[in-house]
Amino acid sequence: MYLPRPVVSSPLFHLLCRVPFLVVPIALGIIFGLPHLYSTKECCNLQAMVTFSFDDGFESTYTKAFPILQKYGYPATVFVIASAIDTPGYLTASQLRELQSKGWEIGSHTFTHRFLTELSNEELLEELIKSKTTLDSLGLKVFGIASPGGKYDEKVVLAITQYYSYHRTSWPSGLNDLPLKDGNRYYLKAVSIEATTTLEEAKQWVLKAKAEKKWLIFIFHRIDETGQYNWSSQDFEELVKFIKEQGFQGVPLSSAL
Repeated sequence: MYLPRPVVSSPLFHLLCRVPFLVVPIALGIIFGLPHLYSTKECCNLQAMVTFSFDDGFESTYTKAFPILQKYGYPATVFVIASAIDTPGYLTASQLRELQSKGWEIGSHTFTHRFLTELSNEELLEELIKSKTTLDSLGLKVFGIASPGGKYDEKVVLAITQYYSYHRTSWPSGLNDLPLKDGNRYYLKAVSIEATTTLEEAKQWVLKAKAEKKWLIFIFHRIDETGQYNWSSQDFEELVKFIKEQGFQGVPLSSAL
């Protein structure tokens, strides 16, 4: 599925022209063609983007990360395992709708979090379709998907293009070029933050994106919990504060609709 770029409204356009660096939900960059705008001569000094994304849909995304991002005026994208919604330790449908109402984007992380490269054609389609229809039925607007474990190949990507507008990967780590070419929206690079990732390492990615005028997508999982992908709320807030100090401005999806 391909969503053509709409004409950017004058208020949004003038807002963008005043913002040197952007922090956006992923869909805003894709649907409104923000990376494309960066190459236009009319739009001043737009140079880099940072996106906060959260995988799996753990409860701490709402209880820990959400208040911190709200404090600094930043939206985010959460890729949820559809079958885990309303189960212990995961986000509820009500929480997801609230996040969406606050400008967050809800994305798919498949239905049961199976590695897509290990599935038959029928199983692959079931994971993609059932996830999207489940999220749609809950009143959630879903545009993109993040493949579990960063497992994808050409067959997986081809299937994804039939049901989603973009695909965020997790391997290899890296930044996305700006302007973003149309085909690259199905191979969006990201940087995964794990328990072993230091705050300084995360900050260096921010500085790199700023210096190279590229798009940085962070991947978080648990905040203040346990496991390989946990990160403390203290470090998370320090990172968000640092991004704010670097001049990245938040543009919530709801304000651009």
